Amino acid sequence: MKVALVGLPQSGKTSLFTALTGIEPGREKAGITLGTVKVPDARVDKLSGMYRPKKTTHAAIELVEAHAPHKDERKANKSALDVGFLNLVKPMDAFLLVVRAFDEEGLNNPRADFDTLLSEMILADQMLVETRLERDDLEHKKGKPGMPGDERDALNRCHKILDNGQRIYEDANLAARPELRTYAFLTARPILAMVNVGEDDIPKPTAEVLARFRLPVAGVPTFACCAKSEGEIQAMPEVERKDFREMLGVREPVLDIMVREVYLALGLVSFLTTGEDECRAWTIRRGTPAARAAGAVHADIEKGFIRAEVIAYADFMALGSEAAAKKAGKYRLEGREYVVQDGDIVHFRFNV
Repeated sequence: MKVALVGLPQSGKTSLFTALTGIEPGREKAGITLGTVKVPDARVDKLSGMYRPKKTTHAAIELVEAHAPHKDERKANKSALDVGFLNLVKPMDAFLLVVRAFDEEGLNNPRADFDTLLSEMILADQMLVETRLERDDLEHKKGKPGMPGDERDALNRCHKILDNGQRIYEDANLAARPELRTYAFLTARPILAMVNVGEDDIPKPTAEVLARFRLPVAGVPTFACCAKSEGEIQAMPEVERKDFREMLGVREPVLDIMVREVYLALGLVSFLTTGEDECRAWTIRRGTPAARAAGAVHADIEKGFIRAEVIAYADFMALGSEAAAKKAGKYRLEGREYVVQDGDIVHFRFNV
């Protein structure tokens, strides 16, 4: 899964990127910074401790620090999200908007910055819809068939929603329409927000901090953290981090918060595979049937799927071993339509 950090200049998105990935600021590819975040999962760690495999692999989130709209409108084009930016973020699964709130009271306006970012995303999608519809009108005038009716209907619905200042994502049925897949609309994907606060706000309840800035906005999961402090913690030896967090009043690492919110927003779960070679977490969409989940491991396993041997993680840990779990009858064989659950330990049976 891929998540883009988007923020106005000086919002602290680079500091957040460093805190999450441990990668120092820099432009690596096409003017953006790329990083991978290991998804914390105690289940993988415990299973690895039991099996002692050659390799332990956690699920991962790919983070992109993307260029942002320019806060100074005089330096922006019609849309501050230029073509280069749009091309960079097309492959993203979600966006994390970073807004600044670490100055003295009254010197920043995170709600206004959030509205600016969201408005730019809506405008970018609106321009894309209008351009495509105008081109279709010209084709009709020339006697050409133009786009299919279903596609035009979907675009007209998008235009109406965007014209009202709403995101396409707010209409789940519309966002999922296959006719829109090639457009890669920004607002058809989940958006989260992070309010970058100062150290004084760290110990305060999140709801209290957000309410002060008239956040969150309905439908946008929002959390607060001090990216500067999180970056300092990230740079420390691991044994010192817990004590420093307690001293600052940090209730939960920003990495844990971000991962949880991304998984919830994208509807993701993890199933587990075990063995002497590798213990691993695999990320799939909630509601994925067993045969398709097998494809996350390897396409050949999905193609030759026979059965899935499944046990819930909690049952496995309660019994302490495969042998005990099998003796207790906790392993079960499931067919291709079985919906894989979060924390299922799965062994796929298949023909090549």
